Amino acid sequence: MGEPEEGPDQQNRAAMGSSPPRLAEDQFYRALASSHRRHLLYYLLENEECTVEELASVLSGWEATTAGTMYTSANRSAIFLQLLHNHLPRLADAGLIDYDSNSGTVQLESLHPQVTSIIRRSVEAEQPEQSE
Repeated sequence: MGEPEEGPDQQNRAAMGSSPPRLAEDQFYRALASSHRRHLLYYLLENEECTVEELASVLSGWEATTAGTMYTSANRSAIFLQLLHNHLPRLADAGLIDYDSNSGTVQLESLHPQVTSIIRRSVEAEQPEQSE
């Protein structure tokens, strides 16, 4: 019995050396393609763990503020469903969060500083500049 063969992902990670492995994976960039997912990760950088309900409230409030609209329970419900069926599974598959569907909790995984920086910079770049 020899050593297990390395798959393409393992070979790519080994070739990257000290770089964070997630930066080489398309799945990482697909996970960050949605502004809701970037905002969710940004929120978790400050709070580390929260519930899906809390995330739905924060994201719908953030969206309403950014769009200059009223926050409604319908908006919150829509985002809650998007979290459950799209955003949370995608982020968990990318290894960015730990999502426990039984307890409804979401926790940030341990992230490389470059990944943290990308998340922060991407969300901060979306913020409208404030006039003085």
